[in-house]
Amino acid sequence: MSTLDTQLNAALNQALDGVTYDALRARVSAVSARYRAEQVDDTTLGMADDLDCLAYAVFRMPATYAAIRSALLAADAHVGAFATHLDLGGGTGSAAWAAAGLWPGISTEIVERQPSAIRLGRRLSATLANSNHRWISADLRHWTSQRRVDLISIAYVLNELSDATRHRLITTAAESADTVVVVEPGTPRGFHRILETRRHLMEHDLTIAAPCPHQHLCPLTTPDWCHFAVRLPRTELHRLTKHGTRNYEDEKFTYLVATRAPIRPARSRIITRPAHPKGQVLLDVCGSTGTRERLVVGRSAEEYRAARGASWGDVWPPLTQ
Repeated sequence: MSTLDTQLNAALNQALDGVTYDALRARVSAVSARYRAEQVDDTTLGMADDLDCLAYAVFRMPATYAAIRSALLAADAHVGAFATHLDLGGGTGSAAWAAAGLWPGISTEIVERQPSAIRLGRRLSATLANSNHRWISADLRHWTSQRRVDLISIAYVLNELSDATRHRLITTAAESADTVVVVEPGTPRGFHRILETRRHLMEHDLTIAAPCPHQHLCPLTTPDWCHFAVRLPRTELHRLTKHGTRNYEDEKFTYLVATRAPIRPARSRIITRPAHPKGQVLLDVCGSTGTRERLVVGRSAEEYRAARGASWGDVWPPLTQ
């Protein structure tokens, strides 16, 4: 667990002061049902009060932080570092924490409409050394950009918006930042929204930097969908609220990095977990020509050692420094 992971978990524990586990568990169950349903409703607030918001933060924030961090790492690898960041629908600040860990000193503004999320986000952020976070109270249905920034992130938000709001928001983001990063749940519906966003951003002359190593149509067809996973440790609090026994969980997500800046392109990306039959590594990759391929790397191959260490979601072959 990294220092920043530890700080985030400590901040969540500190925010629980005076709240019983039984009260928290009851709210976590409701929050979990709403999240899994991926239900579109941008007319009502998803969290009714401060306890709802705290339940969401405990139940989901470590996982969303880990997924967003993975997407921002891809942005860093293929585009570069950023100085100014706008996070749309940022809730309690997962993306702000992730960005601060990757680019110390980055200035982040979080646009959020739920007062309880803003209050908790500010409390959590106050525990992070040298944080440069500012919350803006605004509804994404009516939000308009006030200035241009290096990076806009939109994470776990599009599933909550109507088609019209989603289309307008992506257009505004494309016109307001050099780079746009979008993260959605790693479900078929989440992937469908990513594909729609990908087409939209390309129509606004942004280049896809990750995860796709190409600008062609996606080669995956139903029932396949492009998604990835990040493993995160579960704290005791996390296990108690989720009734879990394992000391880790895998967060599945899908994402997109699009930019107007020069990119460091990948030759291909690994889109499933590598298989390791005896003396071989099997890699399913999406290639720069827009095709899906199965690569067989044998023990005698020069790249065998690199293939043995490769993971789902990695660039293949690895980017050179």
